Amino acid sequence: MAHTILFYQSLRTKAAALFFLAFVVIVLPANWLIFQKIKATLHEADRQELKAEAEKIASRISLDPPTIPLPPSGYLLQVNQSALGEPITLFSSPDFPEINSFEPLSSYSLVDTLKIVHLKKEVPYVSPVIISLARSTEFVELQIKQMQNYLLLANGFSLLLAGTLIFWAAGRMLNPLRKIIDTASQITASKEMSRVEVPSTNDESQLLANTLNEMIVRLESSIKNQVNFFASAAHELKTPLAIMQTELAVSLSQTNEPTQKILTSQLHEVRKLNRIVEDFLLISQLKSDSLTLRKKREFIEEMIYASLKSVRPLAVEKNIYIMLSLHQNGGTTAAILDAEKFEIVLKNLLENAVKYSASNATITIQLDRVANRAQLRIINPTVQSFTTTEILKGEFQKSSDHSHGLGMGLWICDQVLQLHQFEFRLNCENQVFESCIIIPIDGI
Repeated sequence: MAHTILFYQSLRTKAAALFFLAFVVIVLPANWLIFQKIKATLHEADRQELKAEAEKIASRISLDPPTIPLPPSGYLLQVNQSALGEPITLFSSPDFPEINSFEPLSSYSLVDTLKIVHLKKEVPYVSPVIISLARSTEFVELQIKQMQNYLLLANGFSLLLAGTLIFWAAGRMLNPLRKIIDTASQITASKEMSRVEVPSTNDESQLLANTLNEMIVRLESSIKNQVNFFASAAHELKTPLAIMQTELAVSLSQTNEPTQKILTSQLHEVRKLNRIVEDFLLISQLKSDSLTLRKKREFIEEMIYASLKSVRPLAVEKNIYIMLSLHQNGGTTAAILDAEKFEIVLKNLLENAVKYSASNATITIQLDRVANRAQLRIINPTVQSFTTTEILKGEFQKSSDHSHGLGMGLWICDQVLQLHQFEFRLNCENQVFESCIIIPIDGI
């Protein structure tokens, strides 16, 4: 099953976040430096323009006869003459700010929002004339403010647009990976496993798909070897076990009581080993998809009685009472199934019920008919609780790490019942465990 990745954990989100970080760390400082350069350039251009206008005015000033031209609109002019160290104002525009010092001359100063340029003009035989031309900085500041707003807007729009494009492009680039994930999440260990679709991208995603397919080939080979080993080992063990079981059963009737106890114990262990071998063989058939069901009309009651005979010694050993409750309307219940495989299912469920019940407990087997379905329930008190029972249907899932067995019993039951297309339910409440099989009825 594919795992869901949170939005903020996805690669495309991380790519967009990385771009944003790079933009903040690299582009924004670069733009800030550019802005400072433009700002300084605008101020210098404004100063040079003001200086050029002051030079134009200075060139037209004359003291003999006294001639001082008026400044252009938007400018303020003050003309001073230095006499004995004290400046004498020859002309001053209204609202011209007071100037405390004219040094250094040929420079500029700022007074409130006014930028002032000072020029010294040498006049023959008299003291030099100092021309101070002022103009408001509001226009250049407005230009700088507009430039700042344009840059902020451009950076914000560029960030949003580029982030969106990167997010979209990252999604397109990750599409092959998503397909690989979707396919890989549906691959299960079996004789023939699906392959991951190889994208024609000539990049890492194509390499990943090819690598996964090569890994699947190796897994298939390993699974086939394991299945073949289980099948071969099970077949080799069944014959000697059958001979041992027969010889022990015959010897039981020909020996004295002390020897019978030993032989009975050995016969019990041989039967247990035979069950394990049968499970191995069934597992190998299920894993290799080679299990063939030989279905025919069978009576469920007969299979229940046959299964009870196999678990009776284990129940007697733990002093467990098994109560059988068949349908109240009488008659028999027939269904189309494979008797041998269905009986293995019943034996596994009954053995689990006995194994996980406390001594002196009572196990209930109920068979009810409802419409065209039969419901077979095996109910037993258990010494432990289960929060999730469905997980017990998995491979090698045991109730605890110290439990006996391989943890494959309920998996075998689930797989065989699925092949029969029977419904299989597990439930545990208040330390009462219930296995339920829903069976379509063939006839009564």
